[in-house]
Amino acid sequence: MVSIDRLAALLVLAGMMLAPVAAIGCSPEDFPVSLTRFAWVNTCPDTPCPTLKAEGEIENRCDMDLGARVKLRALDAAGEAVVVSQLWPFGSRNIPPGRHAISFDQWIGYDPSIVSFTVEIAELRRWR
Repeated sequence: MVSIDRLAALLVLAGMMLAPVAAIGCSPEDFPVSLTRFAWVNTCPDTPCPTLKAEGEIENRCDMDLGARVKLRALDAAGEAVVVSQLWPFGSRNIPPGRHAISFDQWIGYDPSIVSFTVEIAELRRWR
């Protein structure tokens, strides 16, 4: 049986592990992310099948390794979002401080109305 004191200590520890990253001094502004180039590339030999090929860069300016969920928005000519895709491009691995290449390949399916993209950090988290 777990004592009340031990249970309280475990709850405090769990709360610290799930605490927002902002509480430890990092925010999405400390993780600039950019899309440096993108193109629709036909990857099928016999029929048109445009596939997104895109590259970018993410920079961790924090003094600790952190995971980042990235949001990529595909925009039409009026600047309206056509598609929004989010994922953890490094999986459940923390990103060390510094600059790192990031691939946005195949995050968003082809739509002829897409003319540009925006990219931002949606969430930071410390993986174990």
